[in-house]
Amino acid sequence: MNAFLEIGCEHLPSRFVKPALSQMESLAKQFLDEHRISYDKVESFGTYRRLCLIIDNIAEKSADVQKEVKGPPAKLLKDAQGNFTPQSAGFAQKNGIKPEKLVVKDTEKGPFIFAELNIKGEKTIKLLPEIFLKIITGIEFAKNMVWEESGLKWGRPIRSLIGLCGNKIVPFEIAGVKSNRFTYPITSFGRKPIRVEKADKDYYVELLKSQPQPILVLPQERREALIRGVMNEAKARGYYADLDQNLVEETVYFTEHPVAVGGDFDLKFLTLPKELITTVFKTQLKMFPVVDGRNDIQPYFIAVRDGVSANQNEVREGFKKVMSARLSDAVFFYENDKKEGLDHFKNKLAERTFVEGLGNMLQKSDRTRELAMWLCDRLNETAVKDSVTYAAGYAYADLASSVVYEFPELQGYMGGKYAELEGHPQEGEAMAQFYWPLSSNSELPGTLVGAIVSLAGKMDTLAGNFLIGQIPTGSEDPFALRRQAFGAVRILLEKDLQVSLKELTERALALYEGKDSQKAEEELKKFLFQRLSLIMQQRGHQPSAVEAVNQWYEMPLSNVERLIKVLEQERNSEAFKSAAEAAKRVCNILKKAPVSDGNVNKSLLQLPAEKELFAVVLLAENTVANLSAGCQSEEECKSVLNVCGNFAAPLADFFTDVMVNVDDPAVRNNRLALLTRVQTLLTQGLADITKL
Repeated sequence: MNAFLEIGCEHLPSRFVKPALSQMESLAKQFLDEHRISYDKVESFGTYRRLCLIIDNIAEKSADVQKEVKGPPAKLLKDAQGNFTPQSAGFAQKNGIKPEKLVVKDTEKGPFIFAELNIKGEKTIKLLPEIFLKIITGIEFAKNMVWEESGLKWGRPIRSLIGLCGNKIVPFEIAGVKSNRFTYPITSFGRKPIRVEKADKDYYVELLKSQPQPILVLPQERREALIRGVMNEAKARGYYADLDQNLVEETVYFTEHPVAVGGDFDLKFLTLPKELITTVFKTQLKMFPVVDGRNDIQPYFIAVRDGVSANQNEVREGFKKVMSARLSDAVFFYENDKKEGLDHFKNKLAERTFVEGLGNMLQKSDRTRELAMWLCDRLNETAVKDSVTYAAGYAYADLASSVVYEFPELQGYMGGKYAELEGHPQEGEAMAQFYWPLSSNSELPGTLVGAIVSLAGKMDTLAGNFLIGQIPTGSEDPFALRRQAFGAVRILLEKDLQVSLKELTERALALYEGKDSQKAEEELKKFLFQRLSLIMQQRGHQPSAVEAVNQWYEMPLSNVERLIKVLEQERNSEAFKSAAEAAKRVCNILKKAPVSDGNVNKSLLQLPAEKELFAVVLLAENTVANLSAGCQSEEECKSVLNVCGNFAAPLADFFTDVMVNVDDPAVRNNRLALLTRVQTLLTQGLADITKL
């Protein structure tokens, strides 16, 4: 026996459908388990007009259960006259048994009254109305509507309900709609109901497919039909469809039977930049562009309608009119922008606020340019400084353009196009990639100029927001600062830019004159480390090795990764493990000792073991002084870390032969000073080996 629920509603936005179906599954499992109803499988599927749930092989009744319920202390079972007290009688009544059935049992806290309950299972069909109602009301949407007297909040008005258990109707009602066994066809084909006889997925799917206007209720079938239809329309014209996966997903959930409709458009529109055309197609019109083998756009479109039409030519002409109007608007905006130019747009940035308390976008543009120029000097990349200065100076200019006002997703790209038209192709490429990466794992700017300018913009945004306490908390991140930090860290790391986060952060903060940066730097440092740690883990590194690198903030991040790799290679060697254990012992001793300045008096070293340890300390300090600022190669990192391994034997001898807490205060303090020097080398230098 199966159970089936269908929620028929007005058109849900496509972005609502998939999350709602996922929630239906999880809610069904939760409520079935709570009611002790066994089943083989729960599956959801559907469209923007019908959300469906099938429960396979559901038990005919809930399981019997035996349980004990703890009540009041045993002394409250009966009064002095031998009568049940109000407390025990009330406890029995609450649990549906007579007081005589109560028992007393010992617990860790003494004897207590217990009710031993034998709960019989109920018929599933009697429990399903409550379960189905809980599923419906439990679905959460990004936005809700209220449309009837009961005040139910839901994604869109509910218009029909099917509830079946086997071939029987599960009776329930919500928002003035009673459950039955009827669903409805695609809206444009009337409202004659479709009778569903039984709770069976295959039967239901085939029933809807067999209608005069077939409904593909399974998302995967719609996806396959959509892709097949779009590809065939493109192939018929000798080209390929740009099957943008986000658009495919969106289309799957705003159709019940996707039908591709291909057409052409005027060649004059091909004078528009490619991304502008595809943005109009994908975001405004939900159409698929057509491209050739080199991915150049062709004068065709592929639209998608819901359902098969006998008048496909009229449908095609309708799509073409709408598309031509939108592209004509784009041409108008683009031509106006070309006349006005980047200097005009840049000046208009003074009218746009960056963030309340941080000035306007022109000021942000100037800071980004200054930071980018400083980076060129710091990296000794003077050959690209002119290009960096131009690209950074105009990076935000297109925010004031008409095209970006209409299509915000084209920010950066349009600025790059306008720069190219003004004779700056290299700078235009950098500007087009200014906002990259667009997600934590997407593509970085492809050129050095683009990387420097993008990094400068991100660090200025982070510095400013942290200066005014605009720090992401929980899921709140209105300025996408996590993404900005991910991008900054990835650019520094993957582009091997030899500048530390400390230098970069301090410079970015200093460009905001008159603001106290100490607290902001502390918070931003922690924030950046969280991003760095996640990125290193994504790159296959162990969290403990990342945590162990003390100077991650003061070193170029590519050097940090080299050190992490070497730590991971060396951590399992016997010498390194012995040194790490000894370092922990040193730390424990010093926790209980007075703070020492580490000034060792060589004349007070009495025993061979402490003299040997001091010699190793001096050699190690010399090695670290020569190499720790570099770590430009794995060999250099290994040289520094070999220092740690060299301590294994001397420390073992020291702890065997030397008593630290001797009576002579001068000798005792001298030995503590020696251990302080050891602790500094093993835990406060390049790495803290105790964290491994």
